[in-house]
Amino acid sequence: MRITTIFLIIFCSINLKSQESFHSIDYHHGFIFGVSVGAGSLFLKQPDNQKDFTFSISLPNIKFGYFLNKQFALQLLLPGAVYKYNKKDRGFEGAIFCAQYWMQPNWWLLIGGGFTFDAPAFYTVKDPRSSSFYTGFPALTLATGWEVYHYTNKNIDLQFRTFYGQSNTNNGLRTGWANMLLLGFNWN
Repeated sequence: MRITTIFLIIFCSINLKSQESFHSIDYHHGFIFGVSVGAGSLFLKQPDNQKDFTFSISLPNIKFGYFLNKQFALQLLLPGAVYKYNKKDRGFEGAIFCAQYWMQPNWWLLIGGGFTFDAPAFYTVKDPRSSSFYTGFPALTLATGWEVYHYTNKNIDLQFRTFYGQSNTNNGLRTGWANMLLLGFNWN
């Protein structure tokens, strides 16, 4: 697990010489909105010290924010990972305030902190009042991505994101750590 994480960070940070400079980029301005889909691993430690390591799809993954300049944007990120608990799908999610910095025209880094949410997966909720919904602090994320395609104000990127969070359940503290590979679609 650690070796895979280290390998992905090193792989994503390999510098491929880009043909354009930040001065020629005209699409890094104004508001940004993005969604991404993917999968990866999720490690959960339950309040009773039960530990689960599982494959997880990553939903939702929504971000929106604003470019302060061509290399720096502030955003709100809503990451998520779906897992099974008592034979029902739940979402290990967050609301995280992030800073995203473009190291090169196509390569970016993101870091942020916020709140954790642990709730039934949105597609399973029939009555929100009877659903067990938990929150907690902190939620932390670190991500990197490479824009593989862009056209006018749209781009597609490949992302690696790690997300850590804690939620306060009725039985104690639930801790989670997700490592996800994602395909992102962004507009600005």
